[in-house]
Amino acid sequence: AAAAVAAPAAAPLAARIDGAPLYAATVDTLWLQRRASEPSLTRRAVLDDLIDARLLSARAGAAAPRAQATVAYTPDVVVEERLAAALNEVHGKEIAAAIKALPRASLESLVIAQAPMPKPRLDAIFSRSGAMLLEIALSEEQQAQAAKLEVLRYQLPGAKPASITLLDVYRRQNVQGRLALSQQAAGVATRQARHILGNAFVMHWASQRFGAGALADLRKAIADSEKLAALQQQYGVGMDTDAGSPVLNRLAQETSAEEIEKYYQQHQDQFTRMERVRARHIRLSDEAEAQRAVKALQGGASFAATARSMSRAADAARGGDLGWISADGSKDWLASLAFSQEPGKASAAIRAPVGPNEPGYWEIVLVEEREQGVHPPGSETVRYQACRMIALQKATQQLGEMKEQARRSARIDILEAQ
Repeated sequence: AAAAVAAPAAAPLAARIDGAPLYAATVDTLWLQRRASEPSLTRRAVLDDLIDARLLSARAGAAAPRAQATVAYTPDVVVEERLAAALNEVHGKEIAAAIKALPRASLESLVIAQAPMPKPRLDAIFSRSGAMLLEIALSEEQQAQAAKLEVLRYQLPGAKPASITLLDVYRRQNVQGRLALSQQAAGVATRQARHILGNAFVMHWASQRFGAGALADLRKAIADSEKLAALQQQYGVGMDTDAGSPVLNRLAQETSAEEIEKYYQQHQDQFTRMERVRARHIRLSDEAEAQRAVKALQGGASFAATARSMSRAADAARGGDLGWISADGSKDWLASLAFSQEPGKASAAIRAPVGPNEPGYWEIVLVEEREQGVHPPGSETVRYQACRMIALQKATQQLGEMKEQARRSARIDILEAQ
């Protein structure tokens, strides 16, 4: 028989938030999980994060749901997988020992029956009318049929028998998973059912180890963090400012010219650009000649001298001197190449982008000097970047004020020594 896991007499609490418990096991599990990548993270910092997430998650419910890519899992599946991952990462050795204590030292000993899945029934559920679909979405009738098709029956230690249906498997898949399920239903369903069984065992173990209330609290904490992430996404916090968000876009549109000017004057280091470069070049008529020039330069030959002796350009006598090239105005491809080079190092030999009936040639460029400057205050670059950064500052401030207001409005009781 499997070794029993004694249920805790009373799972200790870390805090109460408006009377609702926040379990110590939740804090410990998420602290240990995060500390694996953040060694200096303190337990109190995690507790504070959990309190903030719990308070703000209620406000996140009024916001639009977190944007989901078309390939994403549903929110409940994300929470389930994160919960199982956290428990496995932190308590993996204990869970492995519990599995080893099973009759055959394997989760297979929990399987009571693996039901047959007749191909005609699977074809009826995943019928695609001969069309090539990029996304599989079962109708209500098809889902009802999938709910009646049992993939696996199992029994956890000390629990009643339970089953995993094809609908259970379907609902836990993302778009790619559903497509694979429709194409190889029996094999994919069997593999995924065992994954679901593995998660079920982890939850069963955790419920016995910490108590059902503590497990539910850990699940809620993970759900809270997902809701908080949705709220932050609405405000554009933690995202690339170019990605945009409803709040960030609105705040950017509301930014005044005076705010842009003030931000520009205070943050000119954010608007630097290459003003001009002084460069030389060597133009070669074929690749073999270009490689000979590259080899000579790598051997220590003077760039100007090599240009005078090998370049086919009209400025060869001047050592290929291009003079100062400004960032303003339109630049040909050679000027653009010069702006992309580090000073003091000759470029590789680059074939010029010529037309189909034009003779090809190669260019080698050396930047001797370059001067930094800033974008002019009235430029579109300054307007766009300043608007986005000002909007992000305001959005971050609004979220911070929301957090402070939530803390002031809540009753928070820390129940353990710090």
